[in-house]
Amino acid sequence: MESSQRRELSRDLNRSGGGYELAVVVVLFTLGGLALDRWLGLVPLFTIVLTLLGALGAGVKVWVGYDRQMRRLEQEGPWATHS
Repeated sequence: MESSQRRELSRDLNRSGGGYELAVVVVLFTLGGLALDRWLGLVPLFTIVLTLLGALGAGVKVWVGYDRQMRRLEQEGPWATHS
């Protein structure tokens, strides 16, 4: 396998794991909030707050990654002004 093929395979594998990462983060934050609520004997306050925080953080990560990728592609495209 050539190095360019290995690099492409590695990039594709990293991309495919992104969905799992997003789901796992939200689930872990939710479970952490649930455990904290049960330990403190509170209403599901921390469950809701940590679930929203995990979803927001995952969304921001996707947004920032997409923005970074698009900026890189804009600079590398044939329409880019190379000074």
